Amino acid sequence: MDQGRFNRLLRRMEHSGVASQRQLVGCTPEEIAALEARYALRLPCSYRRYLEVMGHSSGKLFTHDHLAVTYPYVLSMTTKERRSWVARRAKNGSGPPPAFEFPDDALLIAGRLGEQFGFIRCSGQDDVPVWYLNNYRWETRELHPSVLEWLECWCEAAEDAIAGGYFDEYPDGTTRLWRKNTF
Repeated sequence: MDQGRFNRLLRRMEHSGVASQRQLVGCTPEEIAALEARYALRLPCSYRRYLEVMGHSSGKLFTHDHLAVTYPYVLSMTTKERRSWVARRAKNGSGPPPAFEFPDDALLIAGRLGEQFGFIRCSGQDDVPVWYLNNYRWETRELHPSVLEWLECWCEAAEDAIAGGYFDEYPDGTTRLWRKNTF
């Protein structure tokens, strides 16, 4: 993982008002180990670092949208979604079409309104692409070439929200703003 790039992101977040050091709350090593054990995977170094530094709180990085990105969501989101897909298929034949495959090494890292997700593939690499999943159309596509770029994109979106006065109106953030192509 490019530790220098990650540190530059943290400095940028501090400087731009996205998150001060005191607003960042990371996960414990035990929490990260529990996540890996739950899904029998090895997290990419870049995503592991994100969790270590800001897995529980990341200031304004994601608070200007309907996003579930913190550790408690990530810990359960993949299991809940997979179960939901099976239940929907059994109940009324909806859910993923037969040809849809969600990789075994995939971990949902962001959820938006139960329909749009960001996911990564995990087998212990340094950095990996962030993929997009829409469970309405059952499409997946690469969204960002790396976790670090995904974080930098959200930082830019948060900076735009700050500059546009969004947090003046909603000091604690809200879930009303959706930025095109930032997921």
